[in-house]
Amino acid sequence: MEFLRMARNPWGEEILLGLAWNVIWLVVAAGALFVVVHAVFARKGARDHGPAKADAAVAASIPAKVQRHSRSARISHWILAAATFTLLITAFVPILGLQFPWVTIHWIAGLVFGAYIVYHTVDTLVRPSWGRMVWIGPREIASGFRQVFSFLGRKDDDYKKSGKWGIESKVFHHITALAGVGVLATGLLMMLRVDTWFWAANPYALEVTDATWGLVYVLHGLASVGFIGLLMAHIYFAMRPDKFYLTMSMIRGWISRDDYLEHHTPETWPVSEEERGAKVGQAQQTVGAGASRGTGSATE
Repeated sequence: MEFLRMARNPWGEEILLGLAWNVIWLVVAAGALFVVVHAVFARKGARDHGPAKADAAVAASIPAKVQRHSRSARISHWILAAATFTLLITAFVPILGLQFPWVTIHWIAGLVFGAYIVYHTVDTLVRPSWGRMVWIGPREIASGFRQVFSFLGRKDDDYKKSGKWGIESKVFHHITALAGVGVLATGLLMMLRVDTWFWAANPYALEVTDATWGLVYVLHGLASVGFIGLLMAHIYFAMRPDKFYLTMSMIRGWISRDDYLEHHTPETWPVSEEERGAKVGQAQQTVGAGASRGTGSATE
């Protein structure tokens, strides 16, 4: 099985052309194997940590709707999804011999992808909770190991409800971020070799050798096929019944009180005033309605 595509330049030197197409099927097979193995081990079903076990006082302190994603985060996420699918389709469908202006569509989608990375980075860093969003500490690592051992042993023992961003979400996010930065950096370099709306193709702009360009192509290919496996895992977990509440939160912005109590606790995810927005808004509407009827204020 070949992992690299090679060719000879006019001077008879062997140079890299990029990653071999065989690697795509290897990643697809590995992703499919992961999905099947995980599904088999997860057949026992979701762990029973439902709201019935929650303390009544704790349950009463949680609003009916807990805000998880802002509108801007949801919109940007789906823009990212569209850009990612466009990049993957325009990158790999031409292998089948289909003819369409895939290069132009590809680099436009790449610029949208890059704009999202910039937006997401700035949006994360300006949030007071950015440390909890990205940092993986010793306590989380230990909790992650317990979850893995519990999952492999099909036991519910020592299972710890996660915070707003569980360690598995953080690890996936960080791996995806590395792949994203890699594919963006190499993609921007490769844009110098194609005609765009901003400049004409100039393969000699950086005065680098064919060997260096070959390395850029290989790194771009590795990051790209990595996204195939990451996307397969992301879609799989997004559709799992025990994780589907997170998928819905990326559509409507909030999770229900029952989902919060089943998967989280106030210790691992303290609900801030901003995340209580749905409850506060409902209370204000009730107050306004009561005042308009002359019945005084209402509290929830």
